[in-house]
Amino acid sequence: MNPLWFAVPLIVGAMTPVVLQMSAQMADRIGDMESAIILHIVGTVAGLAWWILGLRGAGVQHVSEVPWWAWLAGVIGVSSLAAVNRALPETGVGAFVGVSLAAQLTMALWMDKAGWLGAEIRPIGWTHLLGVGCLILGGVLVTR
Repeated sequence: MNPLWFAVPLIVGAMTPVVLQMSAQMADRIGDMESAIILHIVGTVAGLAWWILGLRGAGVQHVSEVPWWAWLAGVIGVSSLAAVNRALPETGVGAFVGVSLAAQLTMALWMDKAGWLGAEIRPIGWTHLLGVGCLILGGVLVTR
């Protein structure tokens, strides 16, 4: 694998707290769910623009091949953003991201180990567990 692909999670990771705070600011003015819906509409328009410009995959003609449970990603996405909008002002950006990162890595490693939702099965070693432990400890420390 080309190491440049690791730039993607670095950029996405760096932008996540920025996006969360932007969304929380919108939610403060118009409401938690309203903000989540509007931001998903804006994201859809941006996605359509990228699609029109040629950033595409296999095509929507394969939509019938999508597993039923994959459609729940949209429900989870908009619901999660509304929950972020409500929780972020209470927790602060740092604590929210610290705890959510620990939860994300814990779930990701479990998914890799179990092959859940079609993930490629990968073994989990002591270094993975140590990394999760450090993130959990970091999540606890940033909430104090």
